[in-house]
Amino acid sequence: MRKKIALYVLFVLLFVLGKFLFMCYYNDLFGDYSAADWWAVLWHGLPHDLTCAGYLMALPFVVQLINIWLPGKWHRHFMRFWLRLCVALVLLDYLSDLFLYGYWGFRLDSTALVYLFDNPVEALGQAPVWVLCVSPVLLVGLWWLIQKPLCRFYPERTNGAQLRLPTVRTNVWRTVGAVLACGLLFVAIRGGVTTSTMNVGRVYFSSEMPLNQAATNPFFSFFHSVAHQKKDLSKQYRFMSDEEAAAAYAELNTPSPVSADSLAGVEVQTLSPMTMDSAMLANDTLGNTLLRNQRPNIVLLILESFSGAACTGVCADADSTILPNVNRMYREGVGFSNMFGNSFRTDRGCAAVLAAYPGQPTYSVMKDQRRSNNLSHLSKRLKEEGYDLSFTYGGDVNFTNMRGFLAAGGFEQITGDTDFPITDRLSKWGVPDHVMFNHLYDEVVAADGNQPFLKAMLTLSSHEPFDVEYHHFDDPFVNSLAYADSCIGSFIDRLKATPQWDNLLIIGVADHAFAYYPQGLQNHEVLRYRIPMFWTGGAVSQPRVIDTYGSQTDLTATLLQQMGIDHSDFPFSKDMMDPTIGHYAFYAFSDGFGLVTDSCRYIQDNAKNGQGLSGTDDPHGRAERWGKAYLQTLYDHLSLLDKNKD
Repeated sequence: MRKKIALYVLFVLLFVLGKFLFMCYYNDLFGDYSAADWWAVLWHGLPHDLTCAGYLMALPFVVQLINIWLPGKWHRHFMRFWLRLCVALVLLDYLSDLFLYGYWGFRLDSTALVYLFDNPVEALGQAPVWVLCVSPVLLVGLWWLIQKPLCRFYPERTNGAQLRLPTVRTNVWRTVGAVLACGLLFVAIRGGVTTSTMNVGRVYFSSEMPLNQAATNPFFSFFHSVAHQKKDLSKQYRFMSDEEAAAAYAELNTPSPVSADSLAGVEVQTLSPMTMDSAMLANDTLGNTLLRNQRPNIVLLILESFSGAACTGVCADADSTILPNVNRMYREGVGFSNMFGNSFRTDRGCAAVLAAYPGQPTYSVMKDQRRSNNLSHLSKRLKEEGYDLSFTYGGDVNFTNMRGFLAAGGFEQITGDTDFPITDRLSKWGVPDHVMFNHLYDEVVAADGNQPFLKAMLTLSSHEPFDVEYHHFDDPFVNSLAYADSCIGSFIDRLKATPQWDNLLIIGVADHAFAYYPQGLQNHEVLRYRIPMFWTGGAVSQPRVIDTYGSQTDLTATLLQQMGIDHSDFPFSKDMMDPTIGHYAFYAFSDGFGLVTDSCRYIQDNAKNGQGLSGTDDPHGRAERWGKAYLQTLYDHLSLLDKNKD
């Protein structure tokens, strides 16, 4: 087993050396980076290397268990064959990546197989002649040089060598040691013992994408993408011709007379009419300006599992004692009463909030680093306007490739559970909300007053298993919501007493609603996707309620328009204050979707195409056609994101 552990270490070192040689080969790209940056690439890329070495040595570690009880020459022959095979695979992967990166600008993944299998002659013909000539020689030469010393760990024995048979007791102890070693290897392969497993974005550490790509192990990125490869997304959900889909999508984005009038100042009844206080009565005559100035400091709170069914600002019959502080924000600031979550999971909800990209029934764009890199991001747009960016999450920021997604959005300061003392990690998922809000408060009051900022935070405590030190409701989920709400109220009240308040915009929006509140709720129902969104802070012009139908993706266009910033490259985001466009909400669940407007709604399980589910109200079939066109357009766009930007 000691030999196999040594081989594992050597493979790790081989991968580290590969990163160093990669940066040397592309010295024109990496030459201007400091020695500290080069060291950071090697250090932050180490988790990928540990995982890849673990995969290569997994079978030998298991075989060792057999060899303990059934020793023989077969073991040496197997190990020599396996080492030679592994070296060949690693070299083929690394050399392919080395030559292709200069053309593609991203590390090797399953895209290479797509082109190779589609037309191998044309694919190979794209490479320079010298590459085609040198590569085989280089591959064979390096393979011989590397496999030779590795195979010396298992030399062919001379005819006179004698095998010494260990005792049964010795074999038992060796077996125990081998099992423990296999367990540790599994941890290395998995990427640790936290809830997240190894992914491409785990090694992303910088706002400079070349450094993140250099830290990525191409052996991992290739096989990870092959393992998670989906069929051609552009061929999924084809309900109509491209021309019909384009026409229906354009019609969807044309305002109905009712929605246009509502934004022009005519009162429109919402799904759940609310009782407004005197501060809200001017709602319909305030105009379209929501902010006092166009460059506020922004705190974006992404609220875990905050259901609209628990908020009186969204549903008038909600229990007002669950979210008293969020309800108060609807009275003190701008409240959005017909807001919908785009999907049912945090990874999809965060992509909708931070990149204005709708959730998909069968896919998660956050988990796809290539597509995440090619998205437009709200954070990146604000960074272009001089904003300083930071993101805080009390859990594992590597979960569902969140770190990679955030890095693609330009976030430089990313705070996760490991940045807090272990004494603060008091729940299964990590750091409870009151500790996180205290941290965020300190960041806000300590911020440089000469530079505007966007500070985003994803809350945690209202996620299962709802283990909070707060005991006001019997229902664990409701109790966790009330706890998180109390943290929000305390956070905002403390900020009101600071000088930062006057130029502060605090946006609270849920990542998704909870599937089982209220009890008996079905996954496809409209209420399942209704969520709160509020804007508050000294930068808000006046209290009001916005009854316009919209979803998380519309936050980006609405905010950027208020700030006088272009948002034309966010194709699925609509300015909710614009009366010249159509307003609606689209949401996706597992292999299904719903589309809701102020006059109709359609919900479909795609396994039953053309059969509206309960809650459908679409007498003229318009919402069905619009929803199908939207989903088809979304998957067309999603397939295009896989192509590298020019």
